[in-house]
Amino acid sequence: YRWWADWIPTPDGQRWCYNKRWEACRVVEAMISQWGLRALQAGEGVVDVGGDPGFVAAELLRENIPVTVVDPAFGASGKSDPQTSEILRLYRQFEGTQFRLIRAPLNRAFVHDPKHRRILRGASAMVSLYPDEATDNCLYFSAAFDLRTVLMPCNECQRYFPSHNPTYEGFVQQCLKDDAKYSRVFRNAPMTREHVKDTPFCKVILQRTPVGEC
Repeated sequence: YRWWADWIPTPDGQRWCYNKRWEACRVVEAMISQWGLRALQAGEGVVDVGGDPGFVAAELLRENIPVTVVDPAFGASGKSDPQTSEILRLYRQFEGTQFRLIRAPLNRAFVHDPKHRRILRGASAMVSLYPDEATDNCLYFSAAFDLRTVLMPCNECQRYFPSHNPTYEGFVQQCLKDDAKYSRVFRNAPMTREHVKDTPFCKVILQRTPVGEC
């Protein structure tokens, strides 16, 4: 963590932050294009799983979309930059309306908590970029709650790649296979693979649009 905190202020670190902000901007633009701004602003707003250090949350807030970040280690990675941190600081003055932070993992215990379950039931969408160990839970619970969902599988965490095909393509295919299984169980729409243009890192996203909106 110290390494990240020392690296972020460097020219390379600032370039990385700029690219991460741009990536978040492109993903949020894709969400608005797919589902509409009003739909995303409705209810409890968007649930951002594993949202540290807040790049996606900041872009959602710029569009006046309420966001709940679910991340047990939010703020601990050392990856935050001053621009993003200042946006979140301003909105945290109104915590509980436009911005909420829940320092907990998305798992069964989270969902069994009535106040957290209420947020998921009322969420306008779920988003998760590079969720790592939370990937399967994002797939499962977004299918269970039939949520509009955008998920960007991590292209760097090889430890999550399936043993039968230890590549990024293998990981993406495994995510789609697992999601198809969960979607059949809950009788909801499965994820589809999409391509995000002009992103600096990963260009693959998986998205779920509920059946009635397809």
